[in-house]
Amino acid sequence: MIRINLLPGPRAKAVQKQQNLRTEVSVGLGVLVLTLGICLYFSWSLDRDIESRQFEKQEKEKQLALLKDKVKQVQDFEAKKKLLEDKNRIIEQLQLSRSGPVRILDYVSQSLDPLRLWLVRLNVKGQEVEVEGRAWTNDDVVEFVNNLRRTEYFTNIRLIETRSGMEGKLNVYQFRVNFLLKA
Repeated sequence: MIRINLLPGPRAKAVQKQQNLRTEVSVGLGVLVLTLGICLYFSWSLDRDIESRQFEKQEKEKQLALLKDKVKQVQDFEAKKKLLEDKNRIIEQLQLSRSGPVRILDYVSQSLDPLRLWLVRLNVKGQEVEVEGRAWTNDDVVEFVNNLRRTEYFTNIRLIETRSGMEGKLNVYQFRVNFLLKA
């Protein structure tokens, strides 16, 4: 009988071990290369993402600077607008107050006609008017107050005081009258 040894011998085992070792090394190197490749790809991807985010950040900062400049321009414009509105309001008030005393003096002068009296002072505070004057007689003062009451421009007319006094060598009556303007 012939005996055939089917068991591997020491040499076959060494070749087998060497092949297994090569396979393991090549698989290990492949896994290592694959892992390094994946790591490099993710690193490259993250670097690109960081660069794009930095670029976006720079663009947003530029836009923010432009918007801040525009906001400052708008605030300056609003401040100038408010200043101009205030100036216009003051001008309108001055124009109204400028014509107010002239009208009052005109209405009061209409009440002076044929009387023998003259005005020394006319003071206007808002709607309240105070008149000081001199007259030759007390009757002229009374007639002046009555004329003021007949006008449609004044209300709440009060004779505050009247007194006799000397002005130079003449005897005159000094008077004060208060009244309100009708709105």
